[in-house]
Amino acid sequence: MNRRDTVAALLALGVAPLASFAQQPGHVRRIGFLSGENAQTNTQRLALFHKSMAELGWVEGRDYAFDALYGEGVSQAYAVLAAKLVASRPDLLLTPGDEGVRALVQRTKTIPIVVFVAQDPVGSRYAASLQRPGGNVTGMASLARDLGAKRLQLLKELVPRIAHVCVLFEPADVGGLPQVKEIKEAAARLRIRVTPIELRRAADIEPAFQRGAAVGADAYMDTQSFLFSSERRAIADGVVRSKVPAIFSIAGIAEEGGLMSYGPVWQDSVRRAASYVDKILKGANPGDLPIEQPTRFELVLNWKTAKAMGITFPQSILLRADRVIE
Repeated sequence: MNRRDTVAALLALGVAPLASFAQQPGHVRRIGFLSGENAQTNTQRLALFHKSMAELGWVEGRDYAFDALYGEGVSQAYAVLAAKLVASRPDLLLTPGDEGVRALVQRTKTIPIVVFVAQDPVGSRYAASLQRPGGNVTGMASLARDLGAKRLQLLKELVPRIAHVCVLFEPADVGGLPQVKEIKEAAARLRIRVTPIELRRAADIEPAFQRGAAVGADAYMDTQSFLFSSERRAIADGVVRSKVPAIFSIAGIAEEGGLMSYGPVWQDSVRRAASYVDKILKGANPGDLPIEQPTRFELVLNWKTAKAMGITFPQSILLRADRVIE
């Protein structure tokens, strides 16, 4: 299905009933899940969520119904899918990141929303503070802006001669520009030139690497966004073809063939999300539940990609690696 067909299909969903909700007994709690990615990229995440819920005493199908809607990488789909979920009046809404939260809070201020990883909930104005959000949104925050500087330092450690980094970012993403700003400030301290390159859709990925080559990029970085998560394979392939080092914000890109990644352990955020859902379904007010920040981070190296690109990981980085993909 091409993107135009996908949009049309998603728009058609706006008038379709939520069958899985309609068929559940009255006492079963209803959870609506909204993701801009596809079902495949959410498989591990949701499997862990359901496992974590079971460990807390909630069994899917017996205690709660779960209805998942996916944007399939089409940003215009968020509004349609968010409206569909809110109209179904679930007990709770669940979403991976900021784009989902933004679409949902525009349509409800009463249904609790739990987010796996938000970039800047206070700056985005759906939380008064991390300690006491005050609204209907809670969950985990990612420290996305702070981690950009750390990734840049790792790149410099990998290849000390790096002098020009292209930063791939999604301008429509709420945290895209703030992350670029933080990276530029860190780059100035390291005397590294930064060229931001916008990616608005999957079709922009290949031209982005072509532009990077044209401006003489020594390396690539990304910012955290749903587009990069949903298009992780295409981005990883672009890095390999570029034959210059790169570091990414999510482990999924390194797993798909990207050279390296550094970021929060995603499994932690999913388990914590389940604990928020548990508390809210038992009566807690989301506005009273502090938004937590990650405490564990992982450095993932792709040894196979490094060999293909003629790059050798220094011992200092290998010793700190949490995972090495061979």
